[in-house]
Parts: sequence; C-alpha cells; structure tokens
Amino acid sequence: MSLVSVIMPTYNSVKTVKESIDSIVSQTYRPLEIITIDDGSDDESYAFAKAYALKNSSSEISFITLKNTSNSGAGITRNKGIEAATGTYIAFLDADDLWKPKKLEIQIEAMKSQNALACYGAYEIFKSAPDQPDQFHQVVRKLTFEKLLKANYLGNLTGIYNAEKLGKFYMPALRKRQDWAMWLDVLKKAGFAIGIQEPIASYRLSNGLSANKLDLIKYNYAVYRSHLGYSVIKSTILMVRFFYEQFFVKNRMKITF
Repeated sequence: MSLVSVIMPTYNSVKTVKESIDSIVSQTYRPLEIITIDDGSDDESYAFAKAYALKNSSSEISFITLKNTSNSGAGITRNKGIEAATGTYIAFLDADDLWKPKKLEIQIEAMKSQNALACYGAYEIFKSAPDQPDQFHQVVRKLTFEKLLKANYLGNLTGIYNAEKLGKFYMPALRKRQDWAMWLDVLKKAGFAIGIQEPIASYRLSNGLSANKLDLIKYNYAVYRSHLGYSVIKSTILMVRFFYEQFFVKNRMKITF
C-alpha cells in the first residue's frame, strides 16, 4: 500500500484538534503520515499535537509535528507540511474538520480503478455535532480545470492527489483562497478529479471568515489576476461568471436538512 501524507495546519485548535486527528487515525487505509503544523497558536495546540504523536506513533502511522515561529497564515503553514511530506499521495484536513472512516480507502480505490491522479468528494456541513449535519454538499462526478475555474467546487478537506506522478503543488502567497488556487494547478496538470458521491468528510461551519463568502471577493479576483496571470478584462469577466456559478449553480448542490 502506498503512503498517504495528511497535512493539518493548527491555530488555537486545542478544543477540536483531537477529534480531527482521531478521524485520520481511524481511517481504514494504511500507511499514513500525519503532519501537523502549528501557526503560532496562543493555546496548547502544538503541545497537544506533539503529545498525541508520541503516544500514537506506530509502524503504520507516523507523525511529523512542526510549528511556525509566528502566525503566517494557512497557505504558508500548509506549504511547510507539503514540503515535509514523503507520501505517494497528499491530502488535507483542517484541525476542526473530520473525515469519515473509509474516506481514503474509497478515494484511492477509485483513483486506481479509473486511472485518475486526483480525487475529491461530497461532504456534510455541521455547526454543533458532526452526527447531526445541517447540510449535505454534493459534487460533480468529474471535475475539470474549466469547471473549477468557474467557482471553487472542491472542498479542500476532501481533496487528494498523486504527488508521486504529478509532483508536489504548493499554495500561493494569498491570505485566502490559496487552496482553490492550488487545486486549479493540480487539475490543470492532472486533467480532472473524480468526484465521490457519498459524503466522505464533515465540515465545521464557523461564524468567521470561512462562512462569509462576500468577504472573499478580493481573494477570488487575486486567484484570477495574480495567481493565474489573467488580464484585468478576463479576470473581471471570470468574476462575473463566478457570481453566477456560485449563487445559481453551486448553491443548488447544497441540500439543507
């Protein structure tokens, strides 16, 4: 079996990080390399991750525990983990989200059977308890670069790619939307990502910036203009299309319970 490296940034996550790491350790797939990178937390997130690693390391699950000297943002923090990763596959999970137990097993089997180099999947959205989801986010069966360019259809907590065949992809220096930019790079090279239709992860909805889509307009534009290098005219056209895709197409893929 090929090694999967899981990148997990932490920032003041001590209340949720155990549950998140537990969901990785509980995967039916082995072997795993769990890389936590603390982004200058004020709480005991780093100390907890270090202690967890010492207690739970085994021949099938290895840990790398890193930290930044100061708060640097999610992109730089994830990049430190990507650089340290040694796995055939690279996947991502934030320190407040969760994976379903067969997430990796389902994805890797699908990638092998369909000759794909990237995969993502449906996920549930919850506010209080993961076993009581508020929404279910559907996905398209085959996600291309062109479709992903219209709006961010790929939930980073579900994404995985074959780093051995594609090489490693790093996140650009954007404070937000850097994961979307990275997955655009992945799909541009991989061609497409398989979409797993059943929920394979659980996303914790907060009251912060992650829940405020309108606040991210400037970062969406930066992906088009700065990261992809498109002209002002093309970037503006893509932004108009983004709003249509986000509010009239993508939102229909969310089922509220």
